[in-house]
Amino acid sequence: MKYRLVLLFALQTSLVFSQDIKTGLLGDWWLWPEYSLPARANNTPGNQPKAPASVFADVDSRSIPLVLKGEELTQRLTGILPQNQLPTAAFTVECWLVNHVNQPVGMLAAVKPKYTGAEPQWLLGLYEREIIFSLKPEKEPFAAVVSHEIKARGWKNYWGHLVGVYDGSSMKLYLNGELLGEQKVGAMAASTQDKELELAAYMHNEPYMQLGNLLKNFRLYNRALTVTEIKQRNSYLQKLVEEGKLWPDTFHFNAGPYLNYATTTSINVLWETDRPTRAVVEYGESLPLKQKKELPVASLKKDGPGAEGKYIQELTIDNLKPGTTYFYNVRVVAEDGQEMESGVLTFATAVEPDAPFAFGIIGDTEARPHVNDRVAKMLWDERSNFLMIVGDLTDGGQEHYKFEWNYEYFAAMTQLTSRVPVFPVAGNGESDLYWYNQYHALPEPEGFYSFTYGNAEFFMLNSNKRDEFAPGKKQYVWLEEKLKASTAKWKFVAHHHAPYSADEDDYGNSWEGPTDLGDKKVREIVPLYEKYGVDMVFFGHLHTYQRTMPIEANKVSEQNGVVYIQAGGAGGNLEDFAPTRAWFSAKTYRGHHYCIVGVNGGSLSFKMYDTEGRLKDFLELRK
Repeated sequence: MKYRLVLLFALQTSLVFSQDIKTGLLGDWWLWPEYSLPARANNTPGNQPKAPASVFADVDSRSIPLVLKGEELTQRLTGILPQNQLPTAAFTVECWLVNHVNQPVGMLAAVKPKYTGAEPQWLLGLYEREIIFSLKPEKEPFAAVVSHEIKARGWKNYWGHLVGVYDGSSMKLYLNGELLGEQKVGAMAASTQDKELELAAYMHNEPYMQLGNLLKNFRLYNRALTVTEIKQRNSYLQKLVEEGKLWPDTFHFNAGPYLNYATTTSINVLWETDRPTRAVVEYGESLPLKQKKELPVASLKKDGPGAEGKYIQELTIDNLKPGTTYFYNVRVVAEDGQEMESGVLTFATAVEPDAPFAFGIIGDTEARPHVNDRVAKMLWDERSNFLMIVGDLTDGGQEHYKFEWNYEYFAAMTQLTSRVPVFPVAGNGESDLYWYNQYHALPEPEGFYSFTYGNAEFFMLNSNKRDEFAPGKKQYVWLEEKLKASTAKWKFVAHHHAPYSADEDDYGNSWEGPTDLGDKKVREIVPLYEKYGVDMVFFGHLHTYQRTMPIEANKVSEQNGVVYIQAGGAGGNLEDFAPTRAWFSAKTYRGHHYCIVGVNGGSLSFKMYDTEGRLKDFLELRK
């Protein structure tokens, strides 16, 4: 996997981020996995700082790697700072970390011998919840160590500003601006001959995870930062995250561009920049692009806390032809005249009723962009007409957790959603609809809606408001009216929560007694599915896969039953099933996955794959 490792030596400090510290800075590295599609679809929208080459760009020898907590490394970065620039006296090493997974993972930064297995000159590392800062004193045979076991969950639950300081005689360890421990050590063993700076990742427990998923920014100074400066840096980095900005000094897209709600004659394009812009979307059926639509600065959305950083724009391209491929490019201009563009991307309008089509289904993308990157690439290979996401796009991306959209969801999914339109439903992760509504251009009221595609009709519900699923309540009444009026050959329903599921503990602890086998409040709307001939119901919430046998009146019915698909296996923490088989279960699978539905007239094929592309389940329906 190619890496975008960003090294910034002399950055101009903006007024907004005036608390950044530059004095004595040897290197400022921003680490981001390269999430883009392969081959000719490869595209990275907008401006992104360039990765530096190693000082040994052509030929290098590999040093002996370090083992952390008994685990071999999965990735290492070396040669990013010349040996003669390594500090020989006082220094500060700084890591800006986000740990949003539930499996043990780790990283370390060290200056270590390049050609022997001797212990590092110094090391700062994290594994699971344990922090270690070590330094080799000049007159002692063994390294001095300051360690700490993290008890609290961190800033906004997942973020940590980890700083190790050596002032020439003592070492101190800080987390989120607070002193964790210190130790007198005297002079450091200062020779840097045959030494190298190394960053390493230890990710065996998280498939596809990379160093840049855990370590977002790394800095090295040739002096000891004061506690005041450390607190200033902590506040500075927190402000970046609050605003969803990915880089501090680069004009860039925070999100997108991405596509919503394709019809036979229109599509919605959305994006977010890190500052105010005016925009033009160029589009056409071939290159060069000859049509365009403009968007002035006045139409920006700027709601919520720190609104100056939330510049979300949307535009509808209409008067298009059905089932047709189009090319488009989003070009934006900042107030200071800087320009940026997405690069030429593609989309297709919805097909006409008699045309075959296919769509992808994923759910609970949540906290693992590294898994979603894998899923996005696999879905791209399928060339689906559109993507359905059955909720929990974020793990908890409500009003004050904007970063979960920018750093996690959009980071991995834009490569796919810039070319394949998304039709989502809201999960409990975005239950307040605050950013969900701002980041999507869907029919009103955006919490629930319907759409037609080919010969199918889709009914997208908001199961966060399960009280509205009861007879006579808002969504129940709305859905009955829609189903009663529908003439579509195929009818699909999507919502986040599970009417039927054999999950081990969400509906009672199955290891101690019987469970409800699903959400009883959601089940109140099920009679409408059965009465009006809904074919399949898609949902997530539980981070496993399950397909039911056809169900009618709470029993298996091969003739008139509805098939329920639990597809919550994108980036959420994996869950498990009850110890015994449920009465309705046709297939269960514990693992990350994605689904593909193909419709051709009266034939439907359903397939589920794991993240290695292996077929795990298959179903055909015919009318």
